[in-house]
Amino acid sequence: MKPVTLFILIILFYSCLNPKKQGIKTENKIGSAFTQIEFDTLMHDFGVVKAGEILLFSFPFRNSGDNDLIISKAEGDCGCVDAKFPVEAVKPGEKGAIEIKFDSSGMIGKQLKTIEIQSNSKEPKQLIIFATVENDLLQLNSKN
Repeated sequence: MKPVTLFILIILFYSCLNPKKQGIKTENKIGSAFTQIEFDTLMHDFGVVKAGEILLFSFPFRNSGDNDLIISKAEGDCGCVDAKFPVEAVKPGEKGAIEIKFDSSGMIGKQLKTIEIQSNSKEPKQLIIFATVENDLLQLNSKN
């Protein structure tokens, strides 16, 4: 076997080893130890609304872990949803809220929007909002 091939195989072998078995502390991409985020509810239904209404809802949460909670991103699946989150760390046991603003302009019918929350918890959380938008300017054709 050529020395270069052997060297590459050795590098590949060591790169595939589990870092926990090597005693290396692993952390997520934010750089803080993992913690837990618990929401009071993961869904909210605004009910029937008129197109053009701007709707607000607050999703309360609590840091139920042992480390500071750091939220890095709260992003809706479309431009009609804006999410604001605490920029400072939430200490263990403390509460916070994700503020959601939903703009129903130009929409009609049943709407389902998701907001992904990325933090230093083990997995991202998904928040969901619903609304049935009535729009006098647009009509849906339905076959009976």
